[in-house]
Amino acid sequence: MASAVDTVVQTVLASQQITATPQQRAAAVQLFEQLKAGELHSSTSIGAELIKAHQPVEVQVMGYTLLQHLVGTRWDEFTKEEQTQLATLSYNMLKEVGGLGGAWAARSKASVLLALVIKRSGAELWEAALPQLIAVAAEGPVIQASGGQQGLRHEEVCMVMRYVADEVTQYADDIQAEVKRLLLAVLTKSLAQVLPFLERTLEHNFAAAGAASQAGQREVAQQHVAAVQAALGAVLTYAEWAPLMWLKQAGLIGACGFLLGTLEFRDTACEVLRLVAGRKQTQDDSPEVFQEVTAQLADALSAAAAPLLAPAAAAELDYDGAADEFGRQLCEGMASLAPHFSAVSDPSRRLAFLQQMLAFAQHPYLLLADKALPFWVKLLQDGASAAAAASNPGKAGSNPSVGSVGNGLQAGPASPPLQPEAVTALMEMAAEQLQKRGAHTPQEQEDFPAYFDTFPEYKEFVVNYRSKLSAVVRCAAALLPEQALMAAARRLEAAAVACARPAGAQQLEEARGLLESAVYFMESTFKAVWDDSLAQQPAKLQAMVAVSEPMLQRVLGIQSQGDAIVLQHQARGLESFGRLLGARPDLLPAAISRVLELLVGVVPLEAPGQQPPPGKPAAGWREGLQARQSVGMVLLAWAKETPAAFLPHLEGLATRVKELWEGGLVRAGERNVISEAILGAAVAGPQQLQLSVVEWVLSPVRADWAQPVFQATLASPQAFITHYLPLEADPAGGYQVGGQLPRWQLYHQVHLLERAVRRMPGAGGPGGESHPIAPHASWALPVMLRIITCIHAVYTSAGRQMLAPVAPVLEMSPMEKALYLKKGAPGRSNKVSDDDSDGDYASVGGTTVGSIRAWLRHIREFLYQTLGLLPTHCPAALGCAPAQAVFAPAVFSYVESLPHPQLRIVLRHILIPHIKSCPPRHLAGWVAPALALLAPHMHTRLTEAWGGMQHHALAGPSKEDSASADEEIIRDRLLRELTQEYAMLLQEVSSRRLDDPAGTAQQQQQQQQLAASQASGRAGAGGTAAMAGTAGAAAAATPAQGGGGKSLLEWEMEQDAGTGFAMLTTAVAGMCWRDESAFRFAMFCRTMVALAPRDQRLYSYVGGEMLQAAIASLASEALATHQTDMLSLLRGILVQQVNDGASAAPSVLLSLPGMTPDKLEAFRKTLFGTGSEKAQRDAIKRLLLEACGKASFAGLADWKPPSAVVMSAPKLRAPKSPAKDQIDVYFQQIFH
Repeated sequence: MASAVDTVVQTVLASQQITATPQQRAAAVQLFEQLKAGELHSSTSIGAELIKAHQPVEVQVMGYTLLQHLVGTRWDEFTKEEQTQLATLSYNMLKEVGGLGGAWAARSKASVLLALVIKRSGAELWEAALPQLIAVAAEGPVIQASGGQQGLRHEEVCMVMRYVADEVTQYADDIQAEVKRLLLAVLTKSLAQVLPFLERTLEHNFAAAGAASQAGQREVAQQHVAAVQAALGAVLTYAEWAPLMWLKQAGLIGACGFLLGTLEFRDTACEVLRLVAGRKQTQDDSPEVFQEVTAQLADALSAAAAPLLAPAAAAELDYDGAADEFGRQLCEGMASLAPHFSAVSDPSRRLAFLQQMLAFAQHPYLLLADKALPFWVKLLQDGASAAAAASNPGKAGSNPSVGSVGNGLQAGPASPPLQPEAVTALMEMAAEQLQKRGAHTPQEQEDFPAYFDTFPEYKEFVVNYRSKLSAVVRCAAALLPEQALMAAARRLEAAAVACARPAGAQQLEEARGLLESAVYFMESTFKAVWDDSLAQQPAKLQAMVAVSEPMLQRVLGIQSQGDAIVLQHQARGLESFGRLLGARPDLLPAAISRVLELLVGVVPLEAPGQQPPPGKPAAGWREGLQARQSVGMVLLAWAKETPAAFLPHLEGLATRVKELWEGGLVRAGERNVISEAILGAAVAGPQQLQLSVVEWVLSPVRADWAQPVFQATLASPQAFITHYLPLEADPAGGYQVGGQLPRWQLYHQVHLLERAVRRMPGAGGPGGESHPIAPHASWALPVMLRIITCIHAVYTSAGRQMLAPVAPVLEMSPMEKALYLKKGAPGRSNKVSDDDSDGDYASVGGTTVGSIRAWLRHIREFLYQTLGLLPTHCPAALGCAPAQAVFAPAVFSYVESLPHPQLRIVLRHILIPHIKSCPPRHLAGWVAPALALLAPHMHTRLTEAWGGMQHHALAGPSKEDSASADEEIIRDRLLRELTQEYAMLLQEVSSRRLDDPAGTAQQQQQQQQLAASQASGRAGAGGTAAMAGTAGAAAAATPAQGGGGKSLLEWEMEQDAGTGFAMLTTAVAGMCWRDESAFRFAMFCRTMVALAPRDQRLYSYVGGEMLQAAIASLASEALATHQTDMLSLLRGILVQQVNDGASAAPSVLLSLPGMTPDKLEAFRKTLFGTGSEKAQRDAIKRLLLEACGKASFAGLADWKPPSAVVMSAPKLRAPKSPAKDQIDVYFQQIFH
């Protein structure tokens, strides 16, 4: 023993030296791991030797850590007597290390060890140990030269109290429920002793620290300070759950309030009070006590805030000031009192508190001001709710127009209503903050405060801060609607006057800020005052119209002086008047006319609108594009808000748009957005109008696509690339991509089709059979599918070779890579080149690498989304035979060449929507061929990719450079995203019921799982002899759970079992991948268990490969939180097959380490000896834990049993759809 201890000591000390080599440190780690997993008694004896006081601190810490591990993970391996000895050892070492004045690291470790032993031993040890601990703390004098000794005692006892509470309330998942319940009961009972002790500790040691400091005993004072900190740490733990009455009676709230005035302890004391302030009233808290505690908290926090808000201390609350963190914590604690603020009944104290919170909200330090806003939002919400309840006594609940902000505050009793003057002051405060810093969304080139680490962090904060200010305005406007509208009108007037002045650079910037903040204030106000209740209140509606109409005219009349940014703010303001125009449709003609004037007159085009944008836009071009697009969006917003008011004006608007387009005064994107507005308004009209509008919108596209020249560009991928992506030499000796005009035209044509389908949801007759889009499906869908085929071909080796000089267009952009690496957006200096980045945010019509990449991304996503909308928006289009024939081959054309992200988008936007919503009569033509192509390919792609990743992980850390490491991280994330998407697809396949497509996925999944459980139970009871009969029973029982119809998975297995097996083999493999998708794969497998008795091959596979994978997956961290569900899967398989001699299931179980035929037979008897599913799951869990010989399923990680059923990987088969030459024939016949 002595030699072993000496070896450990020498190894540890050698590894802790500054000059230690990596080998010495690795040797120490290896030795520690050996001790953790070694023979229990030897490791315990060595640990006991290592913690003795004569050992160096480093060795003691290792000894305590070793004993903590043994107590925490191997406690059940000790005998009762040994457990008692460990408890005695832990208690004695705590006394010894404190009595000898040991290092803090050792004292802390000793406290944790005793807390762990108490948790493991149970409630009786805590009851016995607590009086002794309190007695230990009382040893020694208090305010004498040796008083520091008691400070150490107090510190370690407080740490034990804290760690026991933490272990029982936060980290008790490793103990039985009954043990935890008893511990919680005893811990609660002991509060009568613990809380007063903590208060005495705070009082005595604070006084002792002051006395020692005055006497010049610095070391003794520090020991008492440490005791106070330890006591506050313990109070912090109990403050989360101890009954408020006991906290108050113990004097802890008063003590923490007193400590707010001390520099050393105010942070922890404030955190205690913040936790208590955020609690809501429970059954243990009487209303009187709760209100008393709230008032006491308010007084303490307010008293601490007063000196910080004094003018002389203004700098302390600033960034890096003396009270920076404390001020924010204090303000957050005060804000937490908002739900219970009615408890502060004294008018003077209430006023002082409100004034302090207003001062916080107005503070120039953004992080501090932000903490105060949730307080005001909550008070205003309560006031608006009270006002709504008073005006509508018959309706309970809050005013729906008020909204809320995610501040985490709990609801409580309504506060007394704020005075109108206070509400008005809050409106002014919010308006001023918006004008100063809140309304503007930061741009990347702007500077940001030093207290933000990155620009994305700053931008996210400002967006959230602005949202809270908006909530303040909304809630205030709900209380005082007329005053809010008048305030909005005043700010609009001031902004309009500023915009009309002749402006230099500074004046223009000021005008932009004024208008932006005024518009944001007006938007927030309108959201509150223009609510649904106005329709039932004509007088109030008339008053709102009277105030709002002049505001509309003022915004329409703003003179932007040709500035694009002012025009953007003006357009955003105009969008807010949709409801006003619904109430006053007579205002709409003039408003539409003015909007069109703004569109064409403020930022004139530099070239006819039919032309593509410049290859490399000049400075300011992008802002002009966005401003004009924003103006067009005004009409779309109005049409969505009040479509009926637009109906009389559709013809005139369409005529005017046509004139502007033919005159070259609008761009294609602007024409599209106005066309979308017309489509959106037409939904409110009769079906004939809808047909006419859709025909007007789409006929130019049909005419262009019918041209032989256009058809020739899609005749082959080579023709497509040559026409749309031709390479042209540039003067610098490199290459740029030509074809701007056709690329620009195709982009907007495809976009217009997507918007047309999206804007006409549910139009037409029942089921969408007479949908206005349906007549256009026969010419549009086949062409769109052909475009998809050509775009997919770009990613093949032949396509990449044609684009080799501009190869980065087919790779991720620097921005995308930065997002995947979670490094934020790359700055200007980090971009690969101007050619690679320009166009990502400018225009898809450019000639740069970024522009081409954006064009490919956007056009394919428009196409994907259009196809994915068909089942829900236009199911009649699914009857188009030419489109049906080429759908699957086109969507999955060149699938082996598609990158992971692109294939994931195909699944998300096309196939999953079809699986969820495709009418049953169209499944055979649209979904089945797609699954037949996809399932074998996904099996090969995912299994090979995960196999490569796991092989790389086993090979150890890479020695590659940083760039290669980044690429590896990106590949890992892309693979996980694709895997999760495919797992989601399989989940939809298993949950979709053909008789109830509208059912929720969650309900369907629960029904499938219940059916699987029942069917497997019947199969297991009868064994193989009953297999045929069970199959019939399962077939009858399973669908009945979902309302009488079969599932899509059942249908697919009947139609094409090979595709079903391809999905199943991927799911079985996926259960063992270290990814969160493993659970979805497991649930897909669970649905297959119910179907197993119908098919001999499936039955054998479930009992072999699936069972084996399900057992092995229990060792995976990815399924650690889903063990109950995995055990349910195992139960379904074993109940079904463990009694079947012809099944592979018994052989799989016998391959487990430590499993014998006798144990298996005993397990069978236990399994079928109970009818409780939980008892059966527990039996399976015990079997597996005993088999792997450990306290957790981690022992299964090394289990590699012989394969029970050999299943070859499914191969990619030819689709059951027309051959390529037939597809070409369909395409050529579209327009003939």
